[in-house]
Amino acid sequence: MLHTKDLVKQAKKMHLDAVCITDHNTAKAVERVKAIGKEQGLIVFGGMEVRCLEGDVLAFGLQEPPAHKVAAKDLLEQVKRDGGTLIVAHPFRTSAPSLRKKIFEVRGFDAIEVLNGNSTDEENKMAQEAAQKLQLPGTGGSDAHSRNSVGKYATEFDDDSIKSEQELIAALKSGRFRAKKLIG
Repeated sequence: MLHTKDLVKQAKKMHLDAVCITDHNTAKAVERVKAIGKEQGLIVFGGMEVRCLEGDVLAFGLQEPPAHKVAAKDLLEQVKRDGGTLIVAHPFRTSAPSLRKKIFEVRGFDAIEVLNGNSTDEENKMAQEAAQKLQLPGTGGSDAHSRNSVGKYATEFDDDSIKSEQELIAALKSGRFRAKKLIG
């Protein structure tokens, strides 16, 4: 288990500008991590990893998790209506609920996580190929559950002045970013 203070310390050690907290179906830890990040000079953005009927997605701009499992299409409509953004999480990971081939059926995502710290190289490669085929930009995320995995992968934005979640959402919608391998 990754403790919030360890996350912030390791992110600072890795020279990350910011981190995103996307716990499963909750945003409860976000404010606590934001406070610790502020003390340490690290920007913390909050999102949520939502388990849809088809698999996991990363939502930014969603305030509350759905009351029950929801179809990705319905969640897309809700998040877009609220001005947020949705990213396909670890689309081909076999050890977690993932969209897999359904990634080609559900339309409207803003990006695909093409580098995930808990996916295999082959699963990440399949995600990269899907992103190319769907002409969607790729994000990178550590999916960190331990201190040593913080910063394995990251998303590098063309605009380095992102300071708020609204600015993050706008940057994700713009497609002006890339997945990047940092360690390993």
